[in-house]
Amino acid sequence: MRVLAMSTPKVWAARRSAHLWLALLMLATLVAATTATSADGTGSQAPTTAPERPNIVFILVDDMRADELRFLPKTRRLLGRRGVTYTHALSPHPLCCPARAELITGQYAQNNGVKENFGPWGGFQALKAPDNHIGAWMRDRGYRTGFVGRFLNGYLGGRRIGGWSEWQPLVRRIYAYWRPGFFREDRLDKGYVTHAIRRRAARVIRGSDGEPFFLYVWHPSPHEIPKPPARGLGFTPPLPERRYRNHYNRYRPPALDTAAYNEKDVSDLPPDLRRRSSTGSRWFTNLARARARALRSVDDSVAHLVSQLAELGELSNTYIVFSSDNGFLFGEHRLSGKNFLFDQALQVPLLVRGPGIRRGVRSHRPVSLVDIPAAFVKWAGATPRRRLDGLPLTKPGRRRDTILIQTGTTQRGTGGWSYRGVTTARYLYAYRVGHPRSGLLFDRARDPQALRNRYHAKAYAAVRRTLDRRTRVLINCSGPGDCNRAFGPVPDPR
Repeated sequence: MRVLAMSTPKVWAARRSAHLWLALLMLATLVAATTATSADGTGSQAPTTAPERPNIVFILVDDMRADELRFLPKTRRLLGRRGVTYTHALSPHPLCCPARAELITGQYAQNNGVKENFGPWGGFQALKAPDNHIGAWMRDRGYRTGFVGRFLNGYLGGRRIGGWSEWQPLVRRIYAYWRPGFFREDRLDKGYVTHAIRRRAARVIRGSDGEPFFLYVWHPSPHEIPKPPARGLGFTPPLPERRYRNHYNRYRPPALDTAAYNEKDVSDLPPDLRRRSSTGSRWFTNLARARARALRSVDDSVAHLVSQLAELGELSNTYIVFSSDNGFLFGEHRLSGKNFLFDQALQVPLLVRGPGIRRGVRSHRPVSLVDIPAAFVKWAGATPRRRLDGLPLTKPGRRRDTILIQTGTTQRGTGGWSYRGVTTARYLYAYRVGHPRSGLLFDRARDPQALRNRYHAKAYAAVRRTLDRRTRVLINCSGPGDCNRAFGPVPDPR
């Protein structure tokens, strides 16, 4: 860990003074200028008010559903009420490693190589050009870069990833929650994993010596704990820290009271998705309570980070982004977990605050995880060394009406793909790779809980053909212009 220089307080003081003069100049400018607002309501201040190289902090959690934001009151207050809450944010490849690869490369799996967690097309080993990532581009821009927490599946610390000034990924006992192991120091860290990550992130910020910093803080909460091989396959709920272990003892996850939970008839789904539920409501209730308790520690971590930035005089000069790598199913459609093309797995929380971001806005514009690196590059004025597939979150102008969604597989002979499709405001469509007569088509307007698969419905034949054509275009896309299109209206069902 870099030691904070003795002159650091003077450096911070000088930077705070500079920010004060800049704030006064901004105020004078805003008296005569108006605030520009984007079409989706996120808005931004006039370009003259934006810092040249703002700090950027990205906080990521693991497997959090969008509706679990209720367990992060401090995060909602400090980020949502002081920034933008995206209500239609999605993980277009809802599985840990592919989603995280998107977040460091800004590319879909067909371009970065990571289609699954493991196997010949999955994990860290599948990532193309692993040293060519967002951290390296930011360091080239003059940022002090830091990574703390969970990285890609299969990364065991054998080689240091270039481009990070501070490189502190978890490499073993990742989901131990207590006494996690860190690669950088090759020892067990003390205490609860969320707070261990928070302490290390704080040291990275303090160690920036007044330089602009770019920091990824990736928590393993609220992911389940894999059972040891000797105890068979499966997972146990996450462990909370002691102060929260008795919280939410009466909480019942709303998913259990929907028609989608333990769906009565799944005969209309593809054969590989027709499952008989092996877990009951008690399991999902206990799991949901454990996840809520683990998320409260994340909430404390976010509040501590915001407080630290305020103490250093850097909060107004810092973009803070909070999200999850994917959502999670609590028994909807008889499924548990992620890596399924259902809304519960695709939808993720996304909150953004920072310079020029209007406060308290709820944006309903569809956005995805691949848009986040594009936003970072835009805010920092960095030059990416990959063709980014996303659009900056707060950039007005270009609109798309269709977003690529897909899942991978470890099975050989598939090219690594399981399902590939698209989502629009109304429809979710995907075909099963290698099985063209099998797929998904849901109409959210008529069937918001996705209880009727219309893939073979004659009334939806034109809808299916239209969405399939869009899918065939996007599965090979590369770059912002190619991957983000406004195709026009979809025919109505007959």
